Amino acid sequence: MIGAFALVGVTWAELPPRDYRESLLAAVESEADRLIVAGDLDEALALVRDFREEVAEDARLVYEESLIQNLMGDASDAEDRARDALALDPTLAVAWYDLGGLLLARGEQAEAVAAYTRAAEATVEHPQGWAAPLQLALIAARRRDPVALETWLREAVRRGLRLRALNEQPQWAEVLADPTNREVHERLMLLYGEAGP
Repeated sequence: MIGAFALVGVTWAELPPRDYRESLLAAVESEADRLIVAGDLDEALALVRDFREEVAEDARLVYEESLIQNLMGDASDAEDRARDALALDPTLAVAWYDLGGLLLARGEQAEAVAAYTRAAEATVEHPQGWAAPLQLALIAARRRDPVALETWLREAVRRGLRLRALNEQPQWAEVLADPTNREVHERLMLLYGEAGP
C-alpha cells in the first residue's frame, strides 16, 4: 500500500491545504492504476477503499473504484459507484463515459446515449475528446440513423479522430457492412481528405 496511509485517523478538517490533498489523490490514483495494469485488482480496490474511508472522499477515487469493479466483472456495483462519483462531481467525463458503456451493455440504449452525450459535452477540449462522439456515432450506426451517424462522426473528426481508424475496428466493420452507413463513412472520408489508397 501507499505511504499516504500515514494520515490515517486525520479528520477532514485536519487535512493539509488543497494542493497537498490533490497530490495525495494523484498518488493514490497513480498507484491504483499501476496495480490495475499489474493485474492486482483486489489490492487496487483495497487501496482506493481504504484511502476513501480513512483519508478523503473524492469523486475521482469513487470513479476509480467503479473502474476496478467493472474490470472485476461486477457491473452492478461499477454502475452504482459511477453514479456515486457523478453525484460528487457531475462534470467527471470519464465516469459519464464508463456509465454509458455499462448502460449500453445492459441494453439501456437511451440512458447510454444520455451518458455519452454528457461525456461528449465535458470533453470538448480533451485530447481524446473524440471518444464519446465516436460511441454516439456507433450507436447511431447500429440504429441505422445516418443523420445522427454523420453528425457524431463529424464531431469526432473535429476533435481529432481519423476516419481511417474505423476500418481497423471490429465493431465498425459490422456497421460499415450496411450500405447506408458505409456511404456516410466514405463520403466523410472523401470530404476530410482520407479517401484513397
